Amino acid sequence: MSASSPALRKVVEREIPVRPVADEPPLYRRLSAELRLAIENGTHPVGSMLPTEAELSEQFSVSRHTVREAIRVLADLGLVTRRQGQGTKVAAVSPPANYVQTMRSLEELTQYALNTHLDIAEVGYTNLSEEEAEIVSTPPGSRWLRIVGTRWDGPRQAAICFTTVFTHVRFATLLKDVHSAPGPIYDLIERRSGERIHEAIQEITAEPAPRKVATALGIRQGSSMMRFVRRYLDASGAPMLVSINWHPAERFVYRMRLRRDHMPVG
Repeated sequence: MSASSPALRKVVEREIPVRPVADEPPLYRRLSAELRLAIENGTHPVGSMLPTEAELSEQFSVSRHTVREAIRVLADLGLVTRRQGQGTKVAAVSPPANYVQTMRSLEELTQYALNTHLDIAEVGYTNLSEEEAEIVSTPPGSRWLRIVGTRWDGPRQAAICFTTVFTHVRFATLLKDVHSAPGPIYDLIERRSGERIHEAIQEITAEPAPRKVATALGIRQGSSMMRFVRRYLDASGAPMLVSINWHPAERFVYRMRLRRDHMPVG
């Protein structure tokens, strides 16, 4: 039996709560972008302290909770460090080489897509193989729209992951401009079709890099990878689209924040 056999693979599923699609990023995300720009242009140089939460709250006319969440985003990116009673210190102008992704909702997944770039290399119809059909959770031979590309960081300096998206054919005519349309593909489908994603399920597995993935990311075939599969389901539980994202293990950190009332027992 191979190492990738379903019988030997421990699958961990995490449901991502769905929030209403917004026309613009939430306030704390806009504030984090403002602060990041101030760090990049030298207004707050590396080694300096950011203004206090109270000062930022007054400066931008927002609540301290909004300021706190904006600073959390910068800390997750590795741009600032926080210590109790000592304030927030600027640590870097740009994120470190390892790409850190946090994910607690579809809203944050949307922001991740807006902060990165998906360069699409292939778009076309395909009849799913048995392996692909198992991932998508649909019968083999089903006809789906396949979109293939490489996602880059904001400055387009580092390849984050190799991505394949399978989209139900009923949405194909809505994605003719997918090469240039901003934002995640699932968001385009929601806005243009009027259908809503009921839930998203994410699976993370460790896999060796296939040849096509290795070539696209400039790494050795068989290198250690983190494979993220996200299934976006409608109200009936049927898949609307499924994305498969391959991240080089040495370049990527996935961070999850667990609050006490959500912590598992044992």
